[in-house]
Amino acid sequence: MTAGMALVDAGHLWLEGIRRTDSGKSSRTIQDYTRTFTRHIDQPGEALREKLRVKGGGIRGLSLADANNTQRLRAFLQAVADVHGTQSAASARSVLSGILNLAVDNGTLPGSALKNVRAVASQKPRPPRPGREPRDTRRALTRDERARLLAYADGRAAEPARPDTQRKWQTAADLLAFMAGTGARVTEARALRWEDVDEDIDGALLRGTKSHSSLRHVDFNTDLAERLRHRQEQTGGRGYVFASPYFTGQYRDRETGLPLVAEPHERAWEQSNCAKALSALLVGAGFSWATPHCLRRTAATLAHHGGAPLVAIADQLGHADPSMTARVYLGRDYLGQRRSVAQHL
Repeated sequence: MTAGMALVDAGHLWLEGIRRTDSGKSSRTIQDYTRTFTRHIDQPGEALREKLRVKGGGIRGLSLADANNTQRLRAFLQAVADVHGTQSAASARSVLSGILNLAVDNGTLPGSALKNVRAVASQKPRPPRPGREPRDTRRALTRDERARLLAYADGRAAEPARPDTQRKWQTAADLLAFMAGTGARVTEARALRWEDVDEDIDGALLRGTKSHSSLRHVDFNTDLAERLRHRQEQTGGRGYVFASPYFTGQYRDRETGLPLVAEPHERAWEQSNCAKALSALLVGAGFSWATPHCLRRTAATLAHHGGAPLVAIADQLGHADPSMTARVYLGRDYLGQRRSVAQHL
C-alpha cells in the first residue's frame, strides 16, 4: 500500500482484511460494508455521480493521498446524505474510516483527515408516514412508558381474532418484552432458540450478529422470566423462542397429506413481517416516533438510571467499547431534574 495507490484499490484491500476470520467482524457487518463500498465509493449510481460532480466531492478516481482531504471527504459524505439519506452517509463514513485507518496503520498516510469531518445529515429528511411522528433515534422510553407499551401489546394479543392473528400479536408482545428487558437486538431476539435459554428460564445465551463481543449471557428480571415460562408452556419449548406465528403444522398438502411445515417451531419469523407487527404495536400504544431499536436504548438507559456500571451495561448490550454505549445508547434528558447531581455540587 502506497500513498499513490487508488482509493478504490485500497478499499478492496481493506475488505479482504475484514473478511478474515480473525477480523472480529460478523458476516452481516462484512456484507453491509461491502455493499456500502460498492454502492457509494466503487460504483456510485447516476444520481450520486451527478451530485458529486456538482459538489466536487468525487473520490473514486483519486489516490489515497488525494482523497485524504477534509473538504473533499466532507463534500463526498454530504452528497451521499443528500442522495441516499443520513444513515447511508454514516455507513459510508465507517467504510472510509476503515480504509484510511488501514493506510495510517501501514505508515502510508500520516493521519486520517476524516477525523476532522463532522457528521453530516440529509438536507431533505425522509417525511414520516401518515399518522406518525418523525423518528427520534436518540430517545428512550421511561419505565412508565415501557409498562404502557407492554400493557397495550398484551391487550392486543388478548383480543378475539383468528388463531394465527392471535399468535402473531402474542409473539410480538413477548418479543417486545424480551427486547425491553434485555436490550437485545431484534435480530438476536428472533434468532434465540430454547436450547440457549437457561434451564430455570432466568437467563439466556445471545448469539450476537454484529461482532464477537455480541456473544453473551443475559439474565431475566422476574416479569420477563415468568412471561417466558408461560411461553414455553404454550409453545412446547422447542426450536425458536419467537418462531413464525403463521406456521403451525396443521396445514397439509392436498395430494400427499403431509404437513406443509413439518417442524413449525423451526421456522424463524421473517424480518419484514416481524418489523411490521412490532411497529404496529409501537404506533398503537402512542409511540409513533419510536422504532423497535428504541427498546435497546430503553434497556440501557433504565439500567444506567438504576446505577448499573457502564461496563456492565456495555456487556449486556454486547458492545466491545463502553464509550460507544455511553455515546449512542444512553437516552438523554437535557430538560430533566438534576437533583442527584446538584447534591454533590
